[in-house]
Amino acid sequence: MRKTVVRGFGLAACAVSTMLLVAAIAGGSGLEIPARAEASAPRVTGAWIRLPAAPGRPAAGYLELAAPPGEALVGASSPRAGRIELHSMTNVDGVMRMRAEPRFEVPASGRLSFAPGGAHLMLFDLAPNLKPGDRVPVTLRFASGAEVTVSAEARAPGAHAGH
Repeated sequence: MRKTVVRGFGLAACAVSTMLLVAAIAGGSGLEIPARAEASAPRVTGAWIRLPAAPGRPAAGYLELAAPPGEALVGASSPRAGRIELHSMTNVDGVMRMRAEPRFEVPASGRLSFAPGGAHLMLFDLAPNLKPGDRVPVTLRFASGAEVTVSAEARAPGAHAGH
């Protein structure tokens, strides 16, 4: 009976040692705490693009962004667009005005919303063959050097966030 207990314990110790060795060879990545790693990296959800009503006009991109306070979105690009600008919308004397912005700072809440009528991405020289339902890769660049690539759903002109 004693040999069985010792042998069982020895096998378990060997298995744990092997797992630690594999993690060390892999650069220790298996030893990180996932929640902590995710909390420091920008995350993007709900990305979509409203296609232009007329060919050759810019499209608008929307998304939800979560990142550490103090981080900033500083740029975006896509292989399906000639260029992407960051834009804000403001109401000046009852008239909505759009303005290109060099960056969007992440507030203390850690969340930024890019939505119709507010902050958005402007996609210029969009691929002319895009149609509703297509997926568009968009890479977001941050002041920290982080980059996040998302697959934004192309939606018909006039589409709203809920469509």
